[in-house]
Amino acid sequence: MSVDIRLNTNDRYSRMKLVKGVDIDAIRRASICVVGAGALGNEVIKDLALYAPARLSIVDMDCVDYSNLGRCFLFDAADAETSNSKADAASRSACRINPDCRPDALNIDATSLDSAFFSEFDVVMGCVDSIRTRLHLNSNCYFSGTPYIDGGIDGLYGRVQTVLPPHGPCYGCAINGTHLSRVDAAFSCTGREANIPIRQIASDPSICGMVGSLQVLQGLRVISGTLSEGILLFIDGGVPSMMPLELTVDTKCANHILSVV
Repeated sequence: MSVDIRLNTNDRYSRMKLVKGVDIDAIRRASICVVGAGALGNEVIKDLALYAPARLSIVDMDCVDYSNLGRCFLFDAADAETSNSKADAASRSACRINPDCRPDALNIDATSLDSAFFSEFDVVMGCVDSIRTRLHLNSNCYFSGTPYIDGGIDGLYGRVQTVLPPHGPCYGCAINGTHLSRVDAAFSCTGREANIPIRQIASDPSICGMVGSLQVLQGLRVISGTLSEGILLFIDGGVPSMMPLELTVDTKCANHILSVV
């Protein structure tokens, strides 16, 4: 006898199972890594916690301070008062959101992780401020064959790039000489962590929510097998609007130059 899932109010995931193009069973079996647990990472972690993938790893070496509380709902005043680890605080809150979710917190510098580590995951979500860290994640994910979804915010603007190795364009294909000249500048919410503190990045909670949700949606589509081509989405919250931008492989990009005949 078949049971109409729409009548099953005791199943936490019953409504998600009704969404076409989202394979909830594949997502629940998936391994996902979120690098960066700041304003953008909070949004990504929250959405993923609701799905409770089999493995959710949160990487961030920073600590919570009061300036984070205006945008990071996974943190509270006690976290700021004790300078609690962002990864630990986000992991604890994710468990409260959904007891099925059991994240592991890694309080380490993401640039110390190599392609062998990232190969353990089905998707890696980049929620970082540093161009250098983005390039590190992009390259190591590309060579491990792991889909990488990069998110970025600046005031009312945001971007989401989905990188699907081994043939599509990567994050390195989309940057230019200006980006490379600022590669050591770790723009941040506080400016405190920056190696070259040029400016603090403006951060709006609504844009963080939009960008983070788009990152997760792209990741779920990759896992569900309904996204097979990389894409760059540009969000302008002042209009508001969202524009997909076409990217091509840059044969001079370090990740692709070896494949050029």
